[in-house]
This record gives sequence, C-alpha cells and structure tokens, in this order.
Amino acid sequence: MSIKVDIYELDRGKDGWKNSSEDLKAYLESRPTTPSFIFASADHLKGNQSESKSLHAMLENFYRMPNEIWTKVHWESNGYYGCSDEEVDRHDTWYRFLVKQIYEEDGKEFPKDYGYSWDKLGFFTTWSKAGPKCMLCLDCPDDLIQNMKASLNKVSRDQFFADPYSFHQIAIRGIVNLYDKSIWKIRDVVRTVEKSRPKMRKPEVDYDHLHEAARHVIHSTETLLVSTQLLEQMMMRQRDRMNSLTYAPEEEKICMRQVGDNLMFYHSMIHAFKCRSESMQARHQNEIQLAFNTVAQYHSHVAAVDSAAMKVIAVLTAAFLPATFVSAIFSMSFFNNGGDNGTSAGGGDGGGESWSLSDKFWIYWAFAVPLTAVTIFLLTISNRILRYLNMI
Repeated sequence: MSIKVDIYELDRGKDGWKNSSEDLKAYLESRPTTPSFIFASADHLKGNQSESKSLHAMLENFYRMPNEIWTKVHWESNGYYGCSDEEVDRHDTWYRFLVKQIYEEDGKEFPKDYGYSWDKLGFFTTWSKAGPKCMLCLDCPDDLIQNMKASLNKVSRDQFFADPYSFHQIAIRGIVNLYDKSIWKIRDVVRTVEKSRPKMRKPEVDYDHLHEAARHVIHSTETLLVSTQLLEQMMMRQRDRMNSLTYAPEEEKICMRQVGDNLMFYHSMIHAFKCRSESMQARHQNEIQLAFNTVAQYHSHVAAVDSAAMKVIAVLTAAFLPATFVSAIFSMSFFNNGGDNGTSAGGGDGGGESWSLSDKFWIYWAFAVPLTAVTIFLLTISNRILRYLNMI
C-alpha cells in the first residue's frame, strides 16, 4: 500500500530542516539515519484490514510497537505511553494524546452555538546511535504541524543525536499549544453561562446548553489528567535512561538534562491547564446548581403568592359563612316572623306590590354578628389551638 507522507528532515549541509513528500514505506525501507519527523494520516492504518497488514508489519519492525496497537481499544483510547529499551543504544516509544477542540461555525453565534472535534494524536519514535532517528506523527492538525516545524529551529540539533526524548519535547510543545487553544475556547463557553445566569424574576434556563457545556468541560479535565500522567511517565523514563548512561560524554549529558528540563516545563504547563479545567468544571457545576436553585426558588415564590391568594379567599369565605348560615336557618319554614299577614312594619296596608321589613329582623344580626366575630377569632388563634392539641 502506498501512503504519501510529509517529511521534515534535518539537512546537515545547510544546518537546517528540509521538507519533502515521499512514500512512507519506501522512506522507512531506506533506513534513514538523519533525524526526521513524518506527518501522516492514520486512515489507512486503523483496524486490521487485509491491505494494511503489510504496512503494519513494516511499522512494527521499524518502531517496535506492539501488534495490539492497531486494535480499536488503542485507537479509541484517551491516552497511553509505552516504550521498549531492549538494546543499550536503541530506544522506541509510542504514545497518544487526545485534545477536544471547540470552534466557531458559520452562521452560528459563538459561544452560545459552536461545533467541536477531537484531535486524536498518535506518535511513534525509534532512536538508535548509528541507526534511524525518526518520529511518526499521526493525525496531527495543521496548526500542530506548523508549530512543531517552527520549534525545530529553536532547539539545538545536537539534542537529536544525544537523546531520543528530544523528539518528544517538540511534539509536547505543540500539544501544549493545542491544549491552550482548547481550554480558552471552553472557558468562553463557561463564561457565557456565568454571564447569562437566570434572574429571580421569571428565570429562563437553557438546560440543554448547560449540560452540553458541562460535557465538554468534563472531557477537557479527563484528557488533561491523562496527559499529565503520561508526561510524568515520560519524564521518569527519560530520567532513568539518562542516569543509566554513566559512560556518556558530558556534552550528551548536558543535552539530556536540557531535554528533561524542557519536558518538566511542558508538564507544569499541562498541569496548570488541568487545574484551570478543574476550576472551570467547579464553576460550571456551581452555575448549574444556581440555575436549579433559582428556578426552584422562583416556583416556590409563585406557589407562596398563590397560597396567599387562596388564603384570602378562604378567610373571606369563612367570614361570610356564619351570616350565610344564619340566613339559611331563618329562611326555613320553622320560623314565622309575621311577614305573611300583608302588613308593613308601620302597620299600614302595603298591598301585594310593596316591600316590607319584619320587626324581627334584628334577630338575624343578633346571631350573625357574634357568630362571625367568634369565627374570625377562632381563625386567628387556630395555630395555637392546633399546637395545643399537638396536631402541628
């Protein structure tokens, strides 16, 4: 299978780096001894397709990575680091980083609406004193590739002949910039949530947006935590190798110490990003909790207003109930107030068309007013009565 790759190779004649495009298989079979970076797509390497098996075998022989590296478990992993140090003057490594990127989309208002993607980065290195010194970089985005190429002009070329981890520092530096870009984009989303927090008066909360943003923050924290641990393993392995080479010239040891210091610096940067992501996760969780509490408080307030209105209606009903009760009692046929004799309260002939008022009407007020007063008084002290009876 033929795979065209972008190769960035040290040009000793010009004391710089040259760029070329070649076939991956042909280039590796030439066993180049010049330090080089190979940038390729992993589309033809994923899985165990029959057409990829010969390329897998060639890469396994060249980089000494384990055969299971091609399985779905490893391709979908959120990160790993492995190495092989079977020979004194040879060192092989393979590792993977994941970075989640949020980006602006045309026609959408960022950061309320956005798209996202995953940078799934794979790196394989082989290094030997008299043999190949080569890093294969899979699925690197363009900004990472450009950053790595720019970094090569800022480090000593001697490091690539003294320490295999000189390749790693170039890749990690580019990954630091990817994480920096990622963390600030996610921060913009979280900050938008904080600025649009719901108010007490009829709060409107976009719960879908809240939980979608929370998912991105959690993913960011996860990948940064894994990356921090990978770098710790990488630094420990580089330090062990440096300590074991007691016979190495002092110039090489200086290069190794410089590479180790650079890795430590980049580790501190990614650790800082992890702390920032954890802080954003806590801030975002606080906003979610605040949104839930604000909505609950608002509905509680609405319920209290409705309860007060119902209480007023109940009090008015209770206040008019005694009078209604007395009126109903005296309207029954068991009572005779003399209203059927056709005479008015003044004793004259009122005829069938005049209104009359019984001189016994005072009895209605005599019962209704005291009964209403007693009812209102009992309503006022009802809580005390219930507490006395241990009912509340």
